[in-house]
Amino acid sequence: MRALAWLGAGAVLLAACGGTPSTNLPADSPGTEATLAPTVASTPAPSPVAVPDLKAYAKLRVFVASESTNSVYVFDGAPDGQFAQVGTIPVGKTPHQLSVSPDGHWVAVNNRMGNSTSIIDPTAMKEVARLMVGTQPHGITWSPDGRTLFVAHEKSNYIARFEADTWLPMPPLMVGAPQHVLTINPQRPNELWFTLTNTSEVDVLREYDLSTNKVDRVKIGDVHDAYFTPDGSEIWSSSSGFLDKPSDRMVIYDPATRTVKQEIHFPGHYPFHSLKRFQDGMYYPRDTNVMVLSDHTAPGLMWVDWRERKILGETKLGQQPFHSTYDPEGNRILVTTNVDGMVNVIDLKTHEVIQKVPVPKAHGIASVGIP
Repeated sequence: MRALAWLGAGAVLLAACGGTPSTNLPADSPGTEATLAPTVASTPAPSPVAVPDLKAYAKLRVFVASESTNSVYVFDGAPDGQFAQVGTIPVGKTPHQLSVSPDGHWVAVNNRMGNSTSIIDPTAMKEVARLMVGTQPHGITWSPDGRTLFVAHEKSNYIARFEADTWLPMPPLMVGAPQHVLTINPQRPNELWFTLTNTSEVDVLREYDLSTNKVDRVKIGDVHDAYFTPDGSEIWSSSSGFLDKPSDRMVIYDPATRTVKQEIHFPGHYPFHSLKRFQDGMYYPRDTNVMVLSDHTAPGLMWVDWRERKILGETKLGQQPFHSTYDPEGNRILVTTNVDGMVNVIDLKTHEVIQKVPVPKAHGIASVGIP
């Protein structure tokens, strides 16, 4: 097989959808939150994009945030093509969103109601650090070079940053409003895009320029999640983000001009999340013509020709499908469904569900190749 990626206000989103820095956790107390003096890491100079090592790996390992058990479930791909549970990792309260470093060395998990972020060694399947962040950490991503971890907050007005490996806090990005999600693209490594959801402010899609420390706003209202198309040429955003307020609206943007290109609607659907680089795993489908979107109305996984702006089909799933990851060896998409507590394994060619793996209140998911 081959490997192919610091302070607060606001209301809580209905979607199942500062602090003090911490050090490495004692080995015998994985659930405690240790602290140290607030040493601050320097801001690194930009470096090339980290690319997954193109070498054989023994297995694909999948990590799934289980909100109700305060743990991360771990699954390995088996020789028969099935995924089997190999462990659970205790983390903080209500683990929600996951993010894998581009090189696959680390898995970071936001503990939404614990105001912390857990760092996991994916090979050892062990929490090695717990970082104290702001209030209700939600969005999470890595810099394309893998040297910086970014954490957004639903009730704090800054984006936290940490230096990879040392886990020292870096100067926070003061953005002046609570954020929901983060997205970044390797073609534009100094642009950290974020959405505002728990605020009365306007222009709720914004971009933080890491080279100038300036924030640009896109003139748009009602943005939930935002993600780049598979080729990185456009940004798409879903709307609402509240489970009881469905919206079929998608807005498409030009990331270079920071303007709206088009508004489209998918009647009878409620688009939510898509696969994101520097978040949902190390690997992504080779076919960049199709974008997958979780749909809370069907409910299911939508297969979208993003260039033609049309739905090609949909795979029906359990209630509240959220995040997805990609298995390059089996050419499969794995999607969490929260209400029924499942990871749905979908064949990318047939779009059929070929396995269901139980995880209580499954939300974030990511995969890593283990040598």
